[in-house]
Amino acid sequence: MAAIATTVAQAPGCDDLLVRAQTLAGRFQTAEAVDELVAQAAGRCDVPATSTYLRGLLAAQAAAAKGGDDVSLAPVRAAAAALETVGEAGGPAAIASLVLRAAAAAAQSEREEMAVVLAQALQLERARGARGAAGAPVLSAHQMAGELWLQVHRYDEAAAAFLVARGVGVDSPRLAFGLARALARAMRTAEACEAYRELERLASDNRSAMDVAVAEARDFLGQPACGPVLRR
Repeated sequence: MAAIATTVAQAPGCDDLLVRAQTLAGRFQTAEAVDELVAQAAGRCDVPATSTYLRGLLAAQAAAAKGGDDVSLAPVRAAAAALETVGEAGGPAAIASLVLRAAAAAAQSEREEMAVVLAQALQLERARGARGAAGAPVLSAHQMAGELWLQVHRYDEAAAAFLVARGVGVDSPRLAFGLARALARAMRTAEACEAYRELERLASDNRSAMDVAVAEARDFLGQPACGPVLRR
């Protein structure tokens, strides 16, 4: 299966900035990724769509914690609307807009609407990936599908989405954490043990940003079903 690119061709040095943002977001540091994009891209890199998308995802997460009321979802919907007008039809910004619309639906537990919109985003991203073109920037639609299914407690669907995301994109602690959590909650213990071990391995370089994820991994791996835990 073709890899899904998550960076877009930019001026010299700008691709590195987007890769850095992807690394930060993959370590649960999305807000820091936005800050770096805004601070370092000024005047030389065209990244407003990327920062709009990431801000929208953060707003959707905050809205879900508040029950998905219309006031809290307003910035998510505004970001989605802004992205609809950016770039080529069916391009990275359009995919990002669909992901934000799905995230807004997930915040209100509107699973059917979420599924329909996600399917559109994934279809576009797969088509672009087959041509070697970028999908949604930094956090792919494939990865966000897993996170949103997990959010609405559809654990088998979440696990399936994360497995696809791992196969077509760049692995990260965030992706490993989502997969491990989905497998654990789907009662797929043996697979969850392996996924939490992978999370520990990927998180070993940056513990401070991932204390919650690492603590959950160690707690899960402490059960007898996982066998002995190898400390690193």
